[in-house]
Amino acid sequence: MPKGLKNLIGRFSGLFKINLWFSDVIFSRVFKNAGFLLSGKTVTGLLGLGYLSLAAHGLGLEEFGLLILIQTYVQVVIGLTTFHSWQAVIKYGANTINSNDIIAFQKLISFTTLLDIMGVLTGTTLAWTLAPILGPFLGWDGDTIYYARVYSLLILFTIVATPTGILRLFDRFDLLAWQVIITPALRLFGVIIAVLIDAPIWGYLVIWFFASIAGGLTLLILGWKEGERQGVLVRMNWSVRDVTEEHKGIIGFSLASNFNSSLQLVTGHLSTIIVGFIATPATAGLFKVAREVATAITKPAELLTQSIYPEFAKLGTTKKWSNFSSLLWRSAFTAGFSSIIIVLFMIFFGRDFLNIFFGLEFQQAYSVLLLLVLSACITIVGFCFDPALYAMGLPGLALRVNAFVVILVYLPMLVLLTKFIGLVGPGVALLSSTIITFISLGFLVNRKLRQKISEID
Repeated sequence: MPKGLKNLIGRFSGLFKINLWFSDVIFSRVFKNAGFLLSGKTVTGLLGLGYLSLAAHGLGLEEFGLLILIQTYVQVVIGLTTFHSWQAVIKYGANTINSNDIIAFQKLISFTTLLDIMGVLTGTTLAWTLAPILGPFLGWDGDTIYYARVYSLLILFTIVATPTGILRLFDRFDLLAWQVIITPALRLFGVIIAVLIDAPIWGYLVIWFFASIAGGLTLLILGWKEGERQGVLVRMNWSVRDVTEEHKGIIGFSLASNFNSSLQLVTGHLSTIIVGFIATPATAGLFKVAREVATAITKPAELLTQSIYPEFAKLGTTKKWSNFSSLLWRSAFTAGFSSIIIVLFMIFFGRDFLNIFFGLEFQQAYSVLLLLVLSACITIVGFCFDPALYAMGLPGLALRVNAFVVILVYLPMLVLLTKFIGLVGPGVALLSSTIITFISLGFLVNRKLRQKISEID
């Protein structure tokens, strides 16, 4: 039997010894940390479903669509201007913590905080400036444009990437679990009042605004307090001198992670804006509802990504590539298997779900919902590909694949199919691009890992 085939068979036969997987400390820690996050996200998802459902009933499809477009507009700008510096905190912070170099860690934190500040200032300016330019194309009148500009001030309170990285680096996923509940809980409480008093659209925006500020400030405080508790941010040195020498490649890494996250944003928030631009605010509202339900399915994958990346970073630092590979494939199999039940539920009960929680007119989103759910299932299986490439020091590789698929496949299909076949078009575009991305990244990760393992051997 060829050696390659024998190794492949051995790998997959080992996949089914599930009872032994959780005896592995690292594998068990990944899912324990993901479990912390999932507990918070489960509550968050239920709260989010509650306030979206109430807002849809309170405002009606048309005004609900406008509310969603304003909120999404700001989220898009945040995503485009944020450096997602938590990734740099984890990758480079793992090295400094491992070597007990506190000064280098503090310089890293100073640098990522500077990136965060630059991001929020740029984002606020951009969102305020572009609102009157883009607003008419999205069906916004003068009042709606004014609401969007005021709501964009929210960006100033989103300096949370660095404290998020600190909490993840030190395995404080328990704090992240309850922190994520704050914003949706406040939104639900506020929306209940808004519905009772029959508030206009700006009332809902005020609720969204202050609830998000509360969640952001809480995360900021928790991150910095944890850094002080660990003793790494005590007597903080804010100098960034020689940071690029001590953390080689950090600028390129930060830019690559920003661009890669921005590309992922295109298939998320930005797609809602594009649908609203090509179609109507009502269509954007329908797509947003379907997108939110499908996103809820991918939350476990997102949470696993957050918990597995620090472990990949630590294994990569110590060059334990065989353990790295084992963790990757076991995690992928487990995540994929666990998603099947949820997917089947949506296939059989999705239409009733939309009717109960959002109203009869939102049943129009059922077809696109199924396509988005299938895409979500594929995303779950491949959740560990991106963090694996980042941990191997290959963020540019993930960036090139995602850029190719988003720019040359997803965006053209999104625009053309939305224009010619309507609401189902974005679903077809996303499913097609997700399949291509999954195959490409899976192939590259497998090849690079085999190279790393052979170098050690």
